Amino acid sequence: MAQPVLHRAPAVATRLPGAATAPGRHHVALPAGFPALEPRRVDGAEPVAAVPSVPAAPVRSAAPAAAGPDIHVGSPDYGVRTVEFRPGSETAIALAAARADVIRLEFSVAVPTVGALARVVALVEEAVADAGRDRAEVRVVLDLEVVLASDERTARRKRSHLEYLDALSGLGWSPAATRVVTTPALLAAEVRELARRAGVDGVVLLPLAGGPAAEDELRALVA
Repeated sequence: MAQPVLHRAPAVATRLPGAATAPGRHHVALPAGFPALEPRRVDGAEPVAAVPSVPAAPVRSAAPAAAGPDIHVGSPDYGVRTVEFRPGSETAIALAAARADVIRLEFSVAVPTVGALARVVALVEEAVADAGRDRAEVRVVLDLEVVLASDERTARRKRSHLEYLDALSGLGWSPAATRVVTTPALLAAEVRELARRAGVDGVVLLPLAGGPAAEDELRALVA
């Protein structure tokens, strides 16, 4: 069985805006142990320089649209001019809030629960406000591992098996606790409820196993 990915590239930027505003002070506490990772370019370019300080503009919107979270499978196509960040520290969140179109988050040893994720989302929203940007300009997206089962009894068995593997691994957190292990009939409802609790705008479903066939099945279920 595939092992959970604990660390991914902290930032991806395919475009840099001509001007950016600076994040201000933030008052939402990060989950304990949130790692101090700096954003970087995946294409080998030099890291993005510090954002110059400018006065923050009034915030025009305090929350994303209430239409419900977007659900994607695999790697969503946001367009070639989209700036995407995967922040791994408070400093990186501040930079992402000033520059990113899409901020992607994930569960990890530093963000091991839905409650911890909601605190990171709150920090992102405060940083966006401090940067003088409209909250609607930034999409906050969660990468979420999922496992499908034919029925609820099988789902419970698979969940117990994943929890057992976590206990054997000696990890400092339980990835199984943040995966959605469910049936096709319940998948969309469970994902939307988790997104609502976390406060994210969208979810990217990542099948834990099954490859392209599993992705195709997930796409059919959330279409």
